[in-house]
Amino acid sequence: MKAFVKVFGSMSIVGALLLFPPSSGADSLGAIRVNLVQGDVQVKIADTGEWAPASVNMPLVEGDELWVPEGSRAAFQTTRGDYVRLDEGMALQILRMDLSSCQFHLTEGRVYVLNRAPKRSVLQFDTPDASIRAFGNARFRIDIPGGETDVSVFRGSVQTENGDGTTTVRAGNMLAVGADGYAELSPVSPPDDWQRWNAQRDRNVLARGKSYGYLPEELRAYSSDFEANGRWVNVPEYGNVWTPTVVVAADWAPYRNGRWVWRGGDYVWVGYEPWGWAPYHYGRWTFAVNVGWFWVPPARGDVYWSPGYVGWVRTGDHVAWVPLAPRETYYGYGNHGRYSTNITNVNINQVQVTNVYRNVNVTNSITVVNQTTFISGRPSSVDRSVVVNVREDFAKHRNIVVGRPPIQPVETSYAPVVRSIPEAKRPPAAVRKIDAKELRQSRPLVTEPDRSAFRPQAKPAPLEVRNVEKPRPASERAKERQQALPKERRGPAASQGSPPGTVEQRGKPKEAEPKEKAEPKATGKPERPQPPPEKVKPEPPQRGGPPGTVEQRGKPKEAEPKATGKPERPQAPPEKVKPEPPQRGGPPVAVEPRGKPKEAEPKAKPEPKAKPERPQGTPVDNVRSEDRVQEKSRGNRR
Repeated sequence: MKAFVKVFGSMSIVGALLLFPPSSGADSLGAIRVNLVQGDVQVKIADTGEWAPASVNMPLVEGDELWVPEGSRAAFQTTRGDYVRLDEGMALQILRMDLSSCQFHLTEGRVYVLNRAPKRSVLQFDTPDASIRAFGNARFRIDIPGGETDVSVFRGSVQTENGDGTTTVRAGNMLAVGADGYAELSPVSPPDDWQRWNAQRDRNVLARGKSYGYLPEELRAYSSDFEANGRWVNVPEYGNVWTPTVVVAADWAPYRNGRWVWRGGDYVWVGYEPWGWAPYHYGRWTFAVNVGWFWVPPARGDVYWSPGYVGWVRTGDHVAWVPLAPRETYYGYGNHGRYSTNITNVNINQVQVTNVYRNVNVTNSITVVNQTTFISGRPSSVDRSVVVNVREDFAKHRNIVVGRPPIQPVETSYAPVVRSIPEAKRPPAAVRKIDAKELRQSRPLVTEPDRSAFRPQAKPAPLEVRNVEKPRPASERAKERQQALPKERRGPAASQGSPPGTVEQRGKPKEAEPKEKAEPKATGKPERPQPPPEKVKPEPPQRGGPPGTVEQRGKPKEAEPKATGKPERPQAPPEKVKPEPPQRGGPPVAVEPRGKPKEAEPKAKPEPKAKPERPQGTPVDNVRSEDRVQEKSRGNRR
């Protein structure tokens, strides 16, 4: 390791470019920062996919996710002055972000939004069943109780859309929408503790003190940080400058209370002071005996974000940095305005470091750590002799590092703070399964108000909204919708809780239920098929019944069935087995059905005393009757 460092010392000017590619996320790294952490708030880092404790002033990028466990709260701020505050039980994913528009996905919980962006930008919040977009100044909150999304607007207006259409929610109203097409508009609910807490913080950030006037327009969104944590003094060489008044450590210096985190392809300073965002990423620091350390804001029109305006030295196993004074050159990747050099596409072998590094002469101005501390984030003691050697290196421009230090990041290099989180506070399984990349593909960012957030190529249809006089709890609304589901089916979700086969498709009339009556009336429509008559095995004629009648086995004789509209098989008398009357001196003559094989004689023979009814209109009976009459006449003559 020492041999490597010794060789590396002679090439430290080019080391950063040899080990790391140019930063790809520098342009958007300063778009969002965490500005409040209460409790065990955690962030899922997009680069690693691992959850880590969140820290104030941590920059957020696309793909990051936030989890706020029970008993915690968090907030983040955009460079335009938007504030998004998260209550306990909230899970949020950052889908898209740039300097003008941002898109977030809310899984559960509740969020409060103070939008101070210009009209040409948009804040888009997507929930499982809705999309809320704010085009300009507005104050609103989004609650996600089970199965619906509630949007309450306190100032301005927001556009809310679900799968059925869109509507504008104006100040003083609350809209509740559900996945089943349900939409109810009511006045906002009375303020609760969450609302009162946000209202107080709004008053603090919207107050305009001296800081608002002393800061360039691009940094006025952070004026409340300066107002609450320091004072402004006038220094003849620089004009109005700001100095912190909440510093308690005697050896404090800028860029000391925090750590360097690998974000967006660069080492970014994360300051742990509540005000430690703008003073560490904009402007420069210097020292005066009668003032102490003070921050010099950038000139109007020359406001550029950077990972940290410092000069680097790498010596032995240690790395050191010192705050850059005004007009000293910053070497970084990207455009950082005047008094900076973009080393992205230059041969830094030809870079001549011209910095004087005036701050190295200030007591305790140089921060020195060993390499293990630098990448792990765990502090360790520093040998004072090393600090002396580093001061000489800065003064004589030895071992100067142009750009970030050439130290390969490890897993802990991505975490803004290194500490343990109780198991009970970790994200639940449902939150851990969320994939921000999949959400990004399914939910586009739509910046045009006249385009649908669900179908960007089409104009949104108006949403049918039900108006009520006063707000109702989500549980009451859900119960009412559940009771009304069988009667008013508003979408695919209406099938929940309904018996199978009772969900009609939208736009189709309800069909009649199938009839299952024993004796259907004649409707002209085929009904459930009955056992065909021809399959019933014929029974022998019963006493007292007309020949040729067939009854079902085991059932009493019923009346003839009514006409049902379905023709039955004709019963032709000649085709049925008909018993003949008994003849004198011989057995009865059996007539066989046409086309059927000869069957056995009937088991039950008619009794001799019973005189069967004669079929009328049979030719055989007529001929036999005439013969008997003639025989009787001949006997009388004799």
